[in-house]
Amino acid sequence: MEKTKKGAIELDTLGWMIIAVLVLVIVVVGIIVLGGKGEGMIEFIKNIFRFGVE
Repeated sequence: MEKTKKGAIELDTLGWMIIAVLVLVIVVVGIIVLGGKGEGMIEFIKNIFRFGVE
C-alpha cells in the first residue's frame, strides 16, 4: 500500500476494500434472512423422506 500523499491511498486498494465490505454485507444479510428458515428446511426434507410412512 503505497501512499502518494499524506492520508491518501491508491484507488486500486480503495476499490478492493469497497468490494470486500460489500461482500461481507451480502453474506451477513443472507445469514440473517435465512436464519429462521433453516429449521423449516430440515422439516421439509424430513417430510419428503417420510412419504408413504404414516
